[in-house]
Amino acid sequence: MDDSFKKINKTRFAYLDNIRSLVIILVIAMHSAVTYSGMGSWYYVEGSTEKLNIPELVFFGFFQSFLQAWMMGILFFISAYLATKALEKRGPLNFFKERLFRLGLPLLIYVFIISPFILFVLLKIYSENSFVENYIHYIVSFWWLDSTGPLWFVQVLLFLCIVYTIIKKYISKSVKLYNVRLINIILAIITTTIIAFFVRIYIPIGSSFYNLQFAYFPSYIVMFIAGLLIGENDLLENITNEKNIKWFKLTFIIGIPIWVATMLLGGALEGKEYFNGGGFYWQNFTFALWESLSAIGFSIGLIALFKKKANIENKFTRLMRDNAFGIYCFHAPILIAVSLVLKNLALNPILKFLMALILAYVLCFIFSLLVRKIKPIGMLFK
Repeated sequence: MDDSFKKINKTRFAYLDNIRSLVIILVIAMHSAVTYSGMGSWYYVEGSTEKLNIPELVFFGFFQSFLQAWMMGILFFISAYLATKALEKRGPLNFFKERLFRLGLPLLIYVFIISPFILFVLLKIYSENSFVENYIHYIVSFWWLDSTGPLWFVQVLLFLCIVYTIIKKYISKSVKLYNVRLINIILAIITTTIIAFFVRIYIPIGSSFYNLQFAYFPSYIVMFIAGLLIGENDLLENITNEKNIKWFKLTFIIGIPIWVATMLLGGALEGKEYFNGGGFYWQNFTFALWESLSAIGFSIGLIALFKKKANIENKFTRLMRDNAFGIYCFHAPILIAVSLVLKNLALNPILKFLMALILAYVLCFIFSLLVRKIKPIGMLFK
């Protein structure tokens, strides 16, 4: 989630900008879906799985698990790829300073301003106390360590960029990769599946450590490392090759039957969540396989598809690109506020999810535009 999109050959990387803009919309969609399905973790949850009928369970279940499988991984991949170019251009020290400024400061703003606003103003937690009393408790109890919200991604990305900077400074030798072949992709999917399977035996999906869900980290780390390797060896054209669009289709052709079999035969509709891990279950393995296929295969297919069909830059795409980070940073309080306004509106949960998504995105876009005009704060979100 970094500004190197705007500084490294805009035309060549327009399709990466457009993928990021799409993913930001889908992040809001994910959190809106959690709000009205009750599946997953979010600040404000209105729905519950008990209230959903079978079609609604299937819709939210597949939609949310599919987005979770690939959308943050592709951001790690793109960010890692661009980090290699930014580090090469700026050098380790300047790259390190730039990462602290572009990622560290927005993270601090979220943790110490936006998160308390959500908790004590919007959600009115501990409403019997004053905001000042609650804020003091928030600080002295170290509650803020668990309050990164959606900016957990920024926190992890900053950490990975720091590690990468240190490695590049003291280890000049890079891993050489001369081509990205089918065997490389298959091995990456298998490796990610096996790691995720064993991780989830002990850390099932839904577990959180200071807002970090390590059950999903295997694909994030693999995608970040892949981005570094592709960037270091200038192999992006291997990924964007038109023939890789087939992965976009294969993800559904192969993946959907795996997902359906895991859910139907694994007892998910009866409330058995063995696919989440927590033990040596076959559902844990097949779900990890499906997620890994989606994280790697779908991402490759989407990048290749966007390179062919959406490698465009115009006024609209520039607006989307320039406000993507601001929308990401501010979407939590805005979506929660929209959801609270719609609270008493009796609607089908799918329709309500779509309404909240559209309203929240439009308001986030406007809010980001306004914030970016404020000096000097606006500099952080450009």
